[in-house]
Order: sequence, then structure tokens, then C-alpha cells
Amino acid sequence: MEKKEHVGDLHHYVFDLEKCGAISVYIQGELEKNRDGVVFLCVHDVGHSYLSMVDFVNRPDMEEVKRRCLFLHVIIPGQEPGAKTLNNNYVFPSLQDLGLNMVTILDLLRINQVVLLGEGAGANILLRFALYHSKRVYGLIAVNCAADANSNALMETIKGKFKRRGDSTLNQTNVDMYADTFKKRTELISSLQNLKVDVLLLVGMKSNCITETENIHRELKPGVCSMIKVEDVNDVLEDAAAKASDAIILFCQGQSLLPTAQRSMSRSNSRSSIGSGNGRKKSMSEYDQPNLRRLSLTSA
Repeated sequence: MEKKEHVGDLHHYVFDLEKCGAISVYIQGELEKNRDGVVFLCVHDVGHSYLSMVDFVNRPDMEEVKRRCLFLHVIIPGQEPGAKTLNNNYVFPSLQDLGLNMVTILDLLRINQVVLLGEGAGANILLRFALYHSKRVYGLIAVNCAADANSNALMETIKGKFKRRGDSTLNQTNVDMYADTFKKRTELISSLQNLKVDVLLLVGMKSNCITETENIHRELKPGVCSMIKVEDVNDVLEDAAAKASDAIILFCQGQSLLPTAQRSMSRSNSRSSIGSGNGRKKSMSEYDQPNLRRLSLTSA
């Protein structure tokens, strides 16, 4: 582990992972103060860098979470803004190797357990992490996730997303290598019955990942997985940050984490003192009871 420079409230570390090589991680928050608290391990999608996750965490809707937690933003090789083209002889790590060996990051930082937050290809990587290292995981939040082998629909989603909102500072050659690795991924559907952690699936109704996300929900054991479909959006973290942050808080509270964090609904209700249907005003503790159905929880 090597500590590099820091940019604002982000501290840069480099880790040498087996079969993956050097992996950069930007830590957001105070490591010494929060390593024993709630820690998120975040992995970005193809066509994005760690900054997409940083931007989401910095949204006003995530303030209740941000000020209580530590975030580990993993950079998939060659995906940082302004990166040089990876060498011709560079062997890009598989999603399997990344998911298996990211635990080294936790070991070296002396972090026992984490909440996993991944989008797209990053969600697939963290799903593998959860399968291999369940005792190190409080729960998995997977956005627009697929556990099937390659599908043309998903690849079209990736291409469309990069054209629409991809980071123009990324090295396109390196992005193509990440996309190719995602395309060659092995399927996980047949392994999902072995998953031992709770999962929250977030998917946009306009996303081509809906079928793949539903497949995951259908294969997991009852009570392990919840799924939220967000209407009228493709990219949940970008286009529905308030709903995503509320869902994350509810999910964490279901794991006995962040008990005092208020969702945007709770904050607005506390300001306006809206009463319940029978005329009695609800207490803040009632509003904070974990209940994902308030966010249009769907079932298979």
C-alpha cells in the first residue's frame, strides 16, 4: 500500500492486488476516525471514473450519509481522468479477479466490514466480492446490475451511456478494454443461491438492464433481495439521486446501520408536520422505521 497525494477531501492510495496489479483508491472521509464505522466500497461503471461516485456522494441528498461514513472509491485500471493508454502487453484483470482480490484493500486499511455500492460493471464486480467474502460485507447495493453472461442489450446501454454522459477526459482505448472485459464476464446466475448477504437492486425503468436485474431478484432466496424500479429514468444515481439516497439509508437501517440518518421524506415531513391519515402526527422514530415499500418496492 502506498499513500499518494490528496485532492480536497480525497486521499489517494495505491494497492498491489494479486492478478490485478496496481489499483488506485480515493478515500473520502477521515480514515482513522471512521474505519470502524460505516464504510462504503464503491466501484464505477464502464465509461465512468471514480468521480461519478464522488459526484453522487457529494449530492445534497446524500449529506445525511456522507457526514456519517467513509467511502472507498476504487478506480478500475486505466479509468481515471487523463490516464495514459495502458501498455500493449497489459493484461486487463477479469471481473472475477477484481471481485476476488479487492478484499486486500480492506485488509491493508484495517477495515473489517463494508457496504458495497456498485453501478453496472462495478455492481457485477461487487456481486462477486459479496459471494467470496460475505463475512466482510454488511450488504450490497447494486445499480443497473447484471449477473447473466454478455447480452447485446447491456452493451448497447454502455455505448449509449458513454455517448450521453461519459467522461470525455477518459482514455477511450482504456475504456474499451474495461468494456471488453465486461463483455467477456462469466455468468453468476447459477451462483446466486450461495449469496449470504442482503441485496438492494436499483434499476431505472428506462434502462435496458431491467430484465437482467429481475433475473437476479428472481434467483435470490426470498427475504435476501429487494428491488426498486425507478420510473422515468435510465441512470438512477444521476437522474434520481434523492430516491437513490433514501433507498440507501433505508437499506442501511435494515442492517442496523445509520439509525439516526434522516431520509429526504422524513426531513420534509419534520419541517411541514404532516399528520397521518387518522389525524395523529407521526413521530420521527416512526418515519425512520426501515420500510422499503415506501419507495415502491417491487417483487418478482
